[in-house]
Amino acid sequence: MIPIDMDGETAIVTGAAQGIGRGIASRLGEAGANVVLADIQSDEVATAADELAADGATTEAVTCDVTDPDDVEAMVAATEESFGSIEILVNNAGGAGGQALQDLERDAWEDAIDLNLTGTYNCTQAVMPGMRERGEGRIVNISSMAGRNVSVNGGIHYTAAKWGVIGFTKHAARDLAPDVRVNAVCPGGTLTPMLEEDIDEAWHEEYTSRIPLGRLGHVEDQANGVLFLASELSAYMTGTVLEIDGGGQLAAGRD
Repeated sequence: MIPIDMDGETAIVTGAAQGIGRGIASRLGEAGANVVLADIQSDEVATAADELAADGATTEAVTCDVTDPDDVEAMVAATEESFGSIEILVNNAGGAGGQALQDLERDAWEDAIDLNLTGTYNCTQAVMPGMRERGEGRIVNISSMAGRNVSVNGGIHYTAAKWGVIGFTKHAARDLAPDVRVNAVCPGGTLTPMLEEDIDEAWHEEYTSRIPLGRLGHVEDQANGVLFLASELSAYMTGTVLEIDGGGQLAAGRD
């Protein structure tokens, strides 16, 4: 196995207090990166950073609302003050409810677009000048399989936002080349601690029956994909969308 060594590099991971974001931060820390965990949940992100530090990672926690440009600028400034430069940005903060169009209020629409899409724009804009000045940077945007197909469980606002993240990824990859590589990951159904608390056995069995690999994803599956795209193993990849869903998008073609 080719080792991934990120010693001396610094990564920001947004939405890192729990779930996939926390798993990504853990993987990057294990590879040797300095990891800034950013989240709007102050206590939770501080706890996550402390736990990763106890496992040997170099971490820092920052409270940040990615929809607020001032918050994002402060996050980047704090990271540069602590570590000097930012080599990696993972735009993971996101989420939304499951409303259909006929039930969707304008506020919920705007909130979903702000969090998932505008938040990605805000953070990218903030790290971009330093990355371009150094001539090197890697950005990984977390979309969703809802950005590839119409979402079954998420609402129309979530679907629209995650399709937008993919479009943003591809256009940013073109605009920022060759200095900054921009790629995206589309997670399928993933067993985060929160999801495990909410699902019952019948739902789990029905959902996994539609996945060719026969199981839901684990946080580590998503984190490994991000680690690959954030490393030099993917040095000739930009504008790529990596689907990590156990083949779930193939389900319609199965008997």
